[in-house]
Amino acid sequence: MKSISRRSFLGSATLAAPIISFAPTLLAKDKNDPNRFQIGIQEYTFHRWIGSGKLDHLDYPALAKDKLGITHIEYWNRPFKEKHTDKKYVGELVKRTTDEGMKNVLILVDAKNQLDSKDSKERTRAVDEHKGWVDCAAQLGCDAIRVNCRSGGNRDENLENAAKGLGSLCDYAKGTGVKIVIEPHGGNSQDPDWLLAAMKKINKPNAGLLPDFNNFGRYNRYDGVTKSLPYAPAVCAKALRFDDKGNEINTDFYKMIKIIYDSSYSGVISIEFEGHRVDPIEGSLKTKALIKKALKAAAV
Repeated sequence: MKSISRRSFLGSATLAAPIISFAPTLLAKDKNDPNRFQIGIQEYTFHRWIGSGKLDHLDYPALAKDKLGITHIEYWNRPFKEKHTDKKYVGELVKRTTDEGMKNVLILVDAKNQLDSKDSKERTRAVDEHKGWVDCAAQLGCDAIRVNCRSGGNRDENLENAAKGLGSLCDYAKGTGVKIVIEPHGGNSQDPDWLLAAMKKINKPNAGLLPDFNNFGRYNRYDGVTKSLPYAPAVCAKALRFDDKGNEINTDFYKMIKIIYDSSYSGVISIEFEGHRVDPIEGSLKTKALIKKALKAAAV
């Protein structure tokens, strides 16, 4: 679940209450249920290690389990290197995760073509481009794929285009168990009210949102997460830098986790560490410790 820094790396309306939300199983647990939340990890945390060859994509789940004690796994599409349609390759990931008692959560998909493009031909290409990722996610047993809606421009026009592109992809994903979720990741998608408008416009039970602690730009991040939670299959706990007390300097994790705890959400809270001052293992462990402390404080 990427921040604007990830976008750089890649080069690259107040509404009524939401009319749809996610499956009741995500919302069913009692607030004090010890199994209500699980801590996950997002593969983008290790993008520099993967890019340099220090970490192989197929070895990532084992690293998460052995070094972080985490068994809820999120992926990024780039390390698949176009092998996401290779059922044997994806099957190997299944062997290394599901068959080892781990849970595959979602795939972040940064595609060439934009689902919310004003060019209808590009939207069609985008839908086709994402279909393989839906199939890959289904084989892995993931709950969702994360897509971008960052073409920007006129809010209303962009909303119409997003509804067309994502609506078509949601129709394709129907019956697979894979949800299509938008992350605040540039353009109008950083505005939580635009995201809610998109959910109302798309009006599909398998359309959703992926709240990210650090991706709402000029909009209030706490308000953004609050509004997005009813549509969330997972939450991205983005961290970049910590102070001497172990607190993330950009986001008040105690405030954010309290918002999540007091909501009806239950499910995965995934670490995405994007800092440079410590390695991704240390950064992830710091983030994990902070999430656990914040959850404990929220329960008081």
